[in-house]
Amino acid sequence: MADGSLTVGPWQVVWPYDPWVTPPKPKLWVAAAPALGLFLRINSRKHPLRPYAVQLPVSLHPFLLYDSWLNCGQVLQCDDFRLRELLDRQKCPRRSGVIGAIHPDVRVAVRDRISQAETLPDETKAVILAALR
Repeated sequence: MADGSLTVGPWQVVWPYDPWVTPPKPKLWVAAAPALGLFLRINSRKHPLRPYAVQLPVSLHPFLLYDSWLNCGQVLQCDDFRLRELLDRQKCPRRSGVIGAIHPDVRVAVRDRISQAETLPDETKAVILAALR
């Protein structure tokens, strides 16, 4: 990573500064279709307005501090350059790259929630589901 490049694959987790939450702060993201810059956000709580969430048990995801929820009904778009910038902005070198991956035991549930998400356009769902095979 000496040149500042970062390779993120499907299902991998990064921890960038997230300017799209209120207040802006570092948040965990899962690469959904990384070649297209599409990510899903991990939240610490399930919210009633996020019905397409999948629970991520800490027992299967050691990078988590506690059980969390993957929001499968909202997609974030962030290109490689901006991702590198946001990873650098959160100012913690040990979190500046890939920190983990979604465990295979929950991947079927994630794909199911994405396919059910009425909040995502069909074309977006198809692209993400193809990347998360």
